[in-house]
Amino acid sequence: MGDEEDLEDETVSVSMEISGNYDEVMSKLATEDDGSTSLVSLLDDLEQLLDTVVRMDGGTRSAIAQQLPKDMTVSFDAQAVVDTLQVLERYDLVVLEGNTWKPGPKLTTEE
Repeated sequence: MGDEEDLEDETVSVSMEISGNYDEVMSKLATEDDGSTSLVSLLDDLEQLLDTVVRMDGGTRSAIAQQLPKDMTVSFDAQAVVDTLQVLERYDLVVLEGNTWKPGPKLTTEE
């Protein structure tokens, strides 16, 4: 009994890094609809944001925000665009050149 009480007092934290090309990362993040919290809307918005950057062949945060589809789950203003692109930059999906966000190496090598 004493061992069980000791285990209840311990805290565990786990972190994970997912790397690879865009399609592989997205497939790892995809979830099945089993009633739990789903990332589908987040992933759809990220994909639309990346598609917009690719379609424009890059642009400023304001220009990208103006070109985003209106049917996205969350509304993106210029600041939300740059905040999100900074995360995607860590995965080499976009790069910042001056004040212009462009498709990154992971997107340009897949084509």
